[in-house]
Amino acid sequence: MVDPDTANTGLFGSQDEPENAPQEEASTVASRLPIKRIAIICAAVAAAALLVSGAVYGPAAVRVLQQSDTKVQSPDRVGAFTLDQSDDAKSTAEYIRDAIATGVNLDQTVGLIYKDQANSVILVAGTARIWKPETSLKSAFDVMSDNSGGVSDIRDMDAGDLGGLMRCGVTKTQDEGLPVCGWADNGSVGIALLPGRQLPDAHKATLELRNAIEHRA
Repeated sequence: MVDPDTANTGLFGSQDEPENAPQEEASTVASRLPIKRIAIICAAVAAAALLVSGAVYGPAAVRVLQQSDTKVQSPDRVGAFTLDQSDDAKSTAEYIRDAIATGVNLDQTVGLIYKDQANSVILVAGTARIWKPETSLKSAFDVMSDNSGGVSDIRDMDAGDLGGLMRCGVTKTQDEGLPVCGWADNGSVGIALLPGRQLPDAHKATLELRNAIEHRA
């Protein structure tokens, strides 16, 4: 007679064994994985990514915070320069100011014309939290672009004690080349048009005017 308790075993064994085997095998494989080591490696990778991010963006964030209280003023005199307060001067300066403020997305802005014994300087400056000064300065130069080709021969110049970037170039007019100088830092952007000057003198005048109108708390 066949024992009913063993009738289903036969040559292939119990019917329950194939169902339990994969679970036992998966449990065995999982128990052999170095879980703790993997967790440590993942944590180390995350920490390294955080350090790299801090090294790249941390200094910029600090500069932005330090320069977030930058103000621009309009002194009546700057060295040999005198502020031109005539209606024509104000109208011209404000027209250029509005164009640059829109192109660069600035907050507080001023449009000024200063005169020395020889020539005038049209100066526009404004403040904002600026994460990429180079991009903002390029946008300010682009506002000066027209059918003559915009500002060319742009070169880096000394930015002085206030730091950031300062660059000067030339834009063409009907008569001659017109020097254009500009600066940008993490708190301000400025552009100066300096007719009747050579580039070294234009840079010197822009640096002097910037130091007089830009102030940080």
